Amino acid sequence: MRLSVCTPIDRLLGGGVEDGCVTNFFGPPAVGKSQISMLSAVSAVGRGKKVLFIDTEGGFSVERLNQIADGGKVGKKIILLEPKTWEEQMEAVKKAEVISRKRDIGLIIVDSIAALWRVHIEEKNAKTAIRELATQLSVLSKIARTNKIPVIITNQVYENPKTGRLEMSGSSIVKWWSKNIIELFHVGKPGRRLAVIKKARSLPEERGVEFEIYSKGIRDYKG
Repeated sequence: MRLSVCTPIDRLLGGGVEDGCVTNFFGPPAVGKSQISMLSAVSAVGRGKKVLFIDTEGGFSVERLNQIADGGKVGKKIILLEPKTWEEQMEAVKKAEVISRKRDIGLIIVDSIAALWRVHIEEKNAKTAIRELATQLSVLSKIARTNKIPVIITNQVYENPKTGRLEMSGSSIVKWWSKNIIELFHVGKPGRRLAVIKKARSLPEERGVEFEIYSKGIRDYKG
C-alpha cells in the first residue's frame, strides 16, 4: 500500500509513500520538504486516520494545512508534538511508539529528523549523539513495520568541508534506516524544483520529476 501525496510525487514513487518503512525527503531550505509533509498528513486524514506530527523546527502551520485541505478542518485529526531540544525529541519519539499503539495512527511525520541533533552534537558527545539518532530511527522503523504505516522524515543538508558538496545530515545513519530516499533541489527558474530518487526498495534510482509549490500544495512544474 502507498499513501498518495500529490500528482508529481505520486508519479515518482509509483503511487505515493510506501507503507511499512521510513521514507526520507531531504534538501536545502524552502525546497518543499514541509509542504510534502503537510500534503501527506492531509491525505492520511482523508483516509480516516490520525496523524502524529513531530515538528522540530517550528514550521507547522494549521492555516497552511487547512489551505491545502481546501478549507477542510483537519487539525483535530493531527497529534502535534513540538520538541525544542534534542532531549525533548528523544522523548517525543518514545511517545510515538506508545501513541501508535493506542490511537488509530495512519502516518507519522518527523520534520525534521536531524535539525536539533545538529545543534546538540559536539566532539565530546559525538558517539552518544550518533547512537541516540540511530535509536530514534530504529524506533520509527519498528513502528512503521509493526503497524504497516508510512513514516516520513525530512532532513537538512550541509556542506562537507572536505568535498565542498552538499550532503544529508546524519548521512550514514539516516541512509541506513531510510528505505526510500528522495532528494529535493532548486533548479533553474525561481519556483522550479526537482525531486530525485536516491534510494528505493522497488523503484529505479535517479528517476526524477519537476514540481512547483502553489496555494493548494504541489503540482507539476508549468514553467
